[in-house]
Amino acid sequence: MKTLRILTMIMIAFTLVFTSCERDDNFTDDNSDTPDDTVIIDDNNDPTDTGNLDQFFGSAVNRDFFGQVVDENNNAIQGALVKVGALTVFTDDNGIFSAENASVNEQFAYLRVTASGYVTSGRALRPSDGINRVKIMLLSADVTATVNSGSPETVQLGNGTSVALPGAYIDENGNAYSGAVDVILDYLDPASADLDAVMPGMLYAEDAAGDEAYLETFGMISVELRDTSGNELNIDPNNPAELRFPLDPALQGVAPATIPLWSFNDELGYWIEDGEAVLQGNEYVGQVSHFSFWNCDAPFPVVDFCTTVLDDNGNALANTTVTITSPNTPYPRSGVTDQNGQVCGKVPSGLTMTIEVVDLCGNPVFSDVIGPFAGPTTYGPISVNPGSSTSQQVIGNFNDCSNNPITNGYVVLEYGGSVFYEPVTAGTFDINLISCPASNTFTLEAIDIVNQQSSGIINYTFTPPTTTLGTITSCNAVSEYIEWEAEGVQRFLTSPINTYDNGNNFSVNASNGNEFFYISSSDTAVGTYTWGNGQQAPPGSFEMEMYEVLSQIDIDYNAPINITFQLNAFGAVGDYIDITFSGTYSDNSAMIQPISGSLHVIRD
Repeated sequence: MKTLRILTMIMIAFTLVFTSCERDDNFTDDNSDTPDDTVIIDDNNDPTDTGNLDQFFGSAVNRDFFGQVVDENNNAIQGALVKVGALTVFTDDNGIFSAENASVNEQFAYLRVTASGYVTSGRALRPSDGINRVKIMLLSADVTATVNSGSPETVQLGNGTSVALPGAYIDENGNAYSGAVDVILDYLDPASADLDAVMPGMLYAEDAAGDEAYLETFGMISVELRDTSGNELNIDPNNPAELRFPLDPALQGVAPATIPLWSFNDELGYWIEDGEAVLQGNEYVGQVSHFSFWNCDAPFPVVDFCTTVLDDNGNALANTTVTITSPNTPYPRSGVTDQNGQVCGKVPSGLTMTIEVVDLCGNPVFSDVIGPFAGPTTYGPISVNPGSSTSQQVIGNFNDCSNNPITNGYVVLEYGGSVFYEPVTAGTFDINLISCPASNTFTLEAIDIVNQQSSGIINYTFTPPTTTLGTITSCNAVSEYIEWEAEGVQRFLTSPINTYDNGNNFSVNASNGNEFFYISSSDTAVGTYTWGNGQQAPPGSFEMEMYEVLSQIDIDYNAPINITFQLNAFGAVGDYIDITFSGTYSDNSAMIQPISGSLHVIRD
């Protein structure tokens, strides 16, 4: 069945200027008749504000998005609502969502996420025409402190982050509020590895002149106020609050004396310049007239940037992390390539930067100095020579219980502490990654979203450059199966499946009507096995044979049989034996024919 998984690899479709969490501050901005105790607010989160940046967004297009919503501990959040344009979807048990053909813009897309018990968040990105991969991390709406209206109070975190509250509050309708106030306060550290996943939008903004800007963050604060019933509150804009942002020591040498403040508009999906903060010792101090996410950032003009990553054979590398570092901050921004190997975003113009591609162990496999750029730029393609790492391609088919191709599902590949989620829309999947020397084994689980079925977790071993997994079936009622394809015909057997072993070698057999399957192995060690000669091979020879299977098809036994077997797991009694095999044989017309298959069976 489905299991919750940690997604340690950033799944974003370019967070060079990106990523975030947001606050829903849709307070009234209406100059019509109001009661005497109503405060009129000039709020940057006004949903009627159309902003000025849509002129840079390009034409309306339909794009596909696939991603995961997690909490601060990287645990999946089930049932989160993800809104992309007019399209709304929910996350499943693994926190996964898929939004197909969502109406967005060529240069800008915004995904808004809400979930009970969490701070509302969202992600903005420049969408590619492939499947845009997005990871969104939500902050828990845990109460930091409870204060009371009518008296100024300061709420502080252990790292020095603080908000000085004036004591005057308003409700969602702009009416004066009196009573207890729950304060939810968070600091987003620019040095955090999770910054790209947890900050709202992307580091893309509208400056005071109405122009677009790229931001280099020096720290972010999120403040949310609620009454005891959970209804949102805000401060009286005529009584501003003071925010104090601790400055990371690594930024001391480049931190300006004054810096613009930016608040996130969670309706528009980007940051808007609103005031400034002053550097006082090791912290920035500024006043704000409303609460949302607030950001101390140095702005820079931006250009659109795209690149494509290829392996040393010219194949597109999906699921590959690309980072860009500018001289303004020691912290790189990163993105992950789509299935076409492409990643796009916005980068500072006029600056020299460093671009890197890393493997799953964090080792750089490509590095170059790029820029400065004066306009839209397509760089590369980048050709990666993995060195001690290895370019891996994992392919397979995914069927439901009735052996029909899955049209709405995904597979979960876990390797070396990283997890890859690959959508399946036409019954096939193709996963590319750069592995590292530490390990060559992985697990895979296939999820059928429509029928809520799972294949269970299956063990595999990489067989570079391409690992062929055959056909995987998601059927919760099926605990074990054998599938193979020959002569263009796919065959599938389920329980009863029998296994026999004596500790040194083993065999597996199953039958159903005219279909019969038998395979025997010379050993039980995990590894690669070659085609045997039909005789019982001695232990350690690493041979397998399945003559009884081939006898059911048109085969010339006098011609070479070239089949390779991969024993991926040989579990204890009650656990699984996992095997994949592929190769060729000659039929009686001297035609070379392919054969492939897999076994996921319980050891008796």
